[in-house]
Amino acid sequence: MAGTGVFAEILDGDEYKYYSDGEWKKSTSSITVSIINPTTREERYKVQACTHEELDKVMISAKSVQKSWAKTPLWKRAELLHKAAAILKEHKASIAECLVKEIAKPAKDAATEVVRSGDLVSYCAEEGVRILGGGKFLVSDSFPRNERTKYRLTSKIPLGVILAIPPFNYPVNLAVSKIAPALIAGNSIVLKPPTQEYITQILHSETP
Repeated sequence: MAGTGVFAEILDGDEYKYYSDGEWKKSTSSITVSIINPTTREERYKVQACTHEELDKVMISAKSVQKSWAKTPLWKRAELLHKAAAILKEHKASIAECLVKEIAKPAKDAATEVVRSGDLVSYCAEEGVRILGGGKFLVSDSFPRNERTKYRLTSKIPLGVILAIPPFNYPVNLAVSKIAPALIAGNSIVLKPPTQEYITQILHSETP
């Protein structure tokens, strides 16, 4: 259940926190947004609305940690993503329950989405090692009217900070499809979840 057990620290009273700088924080805005269960039409969760200043700090923090994350060895990034995938699947019941209550997704489909998302994270880890693990060697005579007098070795580098804005209909799968490729490539992530799917998003954000 959201806000209990391993997820207890994300809840402050009946309000869910936001995540930044490696910890769950309470907004100073004192403004909350209600998430309505589409089936019962009753308030199910209550989330905080962050201030502009808090959002700016999140972006600054993401930028500051990106360089150190990019220096993390590729194998280690892949290892952490595999670990996150395993934890995501381990907590599929809690995350699937939120999918049911936030967007009225059928329970079976919700559980399938969580497991499939875990598989996708692992896939991205493996593809990242394959694609980023080697550079590309080019020679000058591959271009018309050139002799083989120059050699070039290219490799891919991170973009920096990635803003991920997943839609509400497949919130877990379409979030990790943005998060995992960005992280394995050495980028940092700022996740802006859809309001109606906020709790599901922060639950799977807690899995790493």
